[in-house]
Amino acid sequence: MLKGSIVALVTPFNEDNTIDYPVVDRLIDFHLSNKTDGLLLLGTTAEAESLSDEEKYQLVKHIVEYVDNKIKIMVGIISNNPKEAVRLAKLFTDLEFDSYLASAPYYIKTNTEGLIKHFNYIADRVDKPIVLYNVPKRTGINIDFEVVKILSYHPNIIGIKEASGVLSYQARVASICNDSFVLYGADDLTMLPSLALGATGIISVISNAFPKEIKLIVDFFSKDANIARTTYYKILDLNEDIYKEASPIPIKYLLFLQGYGTGRLRLPLAEASIGLRRKIEEDYLALVYED
Repeated sequence: MLKGSIVALVTPFNEDNTIDYPVVDRLIDFHLSNKTDGLLLLGTTAEAESLSDEEKYQLVKHIVEYVDNKIKIMVGIISNNPKEAVRLAKLFTDLEFDSYLASAPYYIKTNTEGLIKHFNYIADRVDKPIVLYNVPKRTGINIDFEVVKILSYHPNIIGIKEASGVLSYQARVASICNDSFVLYGADDLTMLPSLALGATGIISVISNAFPKEIKLIVDFFSKDANIARTTYYKILDLNEDIYKEASPIPIKYLLFLQGYGTGRLRLPLAEASIGLRRKIEEDYLALVYED
């Protein structure tokens, strides 16, 4: 089971809109050298919905082979159709990694019973454990606590990536967590409270650019909360910046400033506004000169 600092990895693109594998490798090396604990592939930050099945398979295959078991991997099978999520999972049956991420259905609004059946359908039919993904600002649906509680008993559902940022909800979920069902904090701005509530790991967007800092925050929170807080405050301005426009637009620009050439996006995403680019530049330079 994944624990610790987990990066929701971006997908870099070339000028011709193909996946830039040399930059993928550089990003993976960046995380390996900074001891990131896990990679989430094909999530929101990866622009997974804009990738074809072949691109998804080749990207996951490339990364699985490149890391060679040096780091744990979770793969998104994001769909509002449970049959489609299962079909996506079948793309990867010949690859070895740790778990899948399955989201609440988006656009198609459902009820409590529908949510339970949606996740049970997926969990019953895939070859690896799944982590629930609660991200109501994107799906329009919050996975009610009672639904999470029921699903936590499924032997193939091992946790929840909680991205609502609602701490009272996270607290309720944390209260039922155990060795077989865990909480992953997935709202960068509330990572410290998530850890305080007992999150097993943090699935982070900002860790694309600051893996060392997020690793330090997660590892030191229980040992020396002062160090964790100080590190969090150090990157707070940039952490706020990357959520001022739709993710992964800002984080890709921040990575571009770091020399990773990842600023390109696929439609319907477009580059960050001039104002946000200037703000990210100012905050990044301030951080660099401070160091």
